[in-house]
Amino acid sequence: MLRFVLRVASVWCLVIAAVAVVRGETVAPPETPPAATQTGAQCPLPAGKQSETELVHEFDPYYTQVSLHIPLTDEPIPEMNDVGELKVYSKLFVDSLVPRFMLVEAAVFPMPLLGVGTKKYAPDFYRAFNVGSGDLNLLEAVTAGFQEPYALSLFFGDMVSFVRPGEDKVCTNKGYMGYLVSYSNEHIKRNVLIPDHNVEFEWKMKGERVFKDDKLSWSFRLGAKVHENPDIANTLYLGFRRSNLDFHADFFSFLNNSTIDFRWDFSAKNGRLLRQEYVVGKKFPIKNWRVAFKMDVGLIWEDPAKYAGPLRDHDFQSVTAVLRPNIEF
Repeated sequence: MLRFVLRVASVWCLVIAAVAVVRGETVAPPETPPAATQTGAQCPLPAGKQSETELVHEFDPYYTQVSLHIPLTDEPIPEMNDVGELKVYSKLFVDSLVPRFMLVEAAVFPMPLLGVGTKKYAPDFYRAFNVGSGDLNLLEAVTAGFQEPYALSLFFGDMVSFVRPGEDKVCTNKGYMGYLVSYSNEHIKRNVLIPDHNVEFEWKMKGERVFKDDKLSWSFRLGAKVHENPDIANTLYLGFRRSNLDFHADFFSFLNNSTIDFRWDFSAKNGRLLRQEYVVGKKFPIKNWRVAFKMDVGLIWEDPAKYAGPLRDHDFQSVTAVLRPNIEF
């Protein structure tokens, strides 16, 4: 039991260190809380001005990206105040029928890359995170859930910007709906890189609203993924993710300060369910520090038919645990 606790603590320290390195921030409480502690760069563009090309970045141990937002018309990005989620979704749906924006994004997934690199270059250290005599490995659990180490994406659709009176405008405070094409040349299978040129086609709705005391992000997607490697099955998939952070919410609230994430992958050949992913999480905000500790847990189930030829394991393990400790600023 002591070894298990020490391993969990080691993984937690790795995550904290990754966050600190990537963000260049500490977790020490400030002497005076800032007026607006928001992720993302502030936008210098005045409200209502003609749209201009923007460079936006986001840093996270699991998802780090830099993107270029390119307007296709002279119209400004519509702004929305504190409106309900359903109103946001309905506006995006109607406006996305005729794309008005293009987005080019390069993304890398640091924690999955950490798992791949550790398993390849430090196998003894990787095996030290095995729990008991079973197949559970804590480092694999922390890095699971990503099927590629990086991706290049192109998006066409509509966009809205979220603002709140009295708070600075943040560039990443946007909602998107439209059509996405993503490419990668590697596939991750249980922290092993497999050469594979693959392309994803998605209809996607994604957004993030980050204000002084609350944060909401969501993602709905319906898509298809095609692999050049004949030993990896082509799939159709459905995914949903919603994450909420509220510094004023009740500490034990179920819906507030929580995360839900699921994805189903079906065989493009016969409709067989090949992969299921279920992750739920809880956030524990510390208002004075303007941070929240979070823990996501879940599982991933895969059918042996997802892989063929030399990629199909004889002692196939169908279930992988998911454990994602993190810090949200």
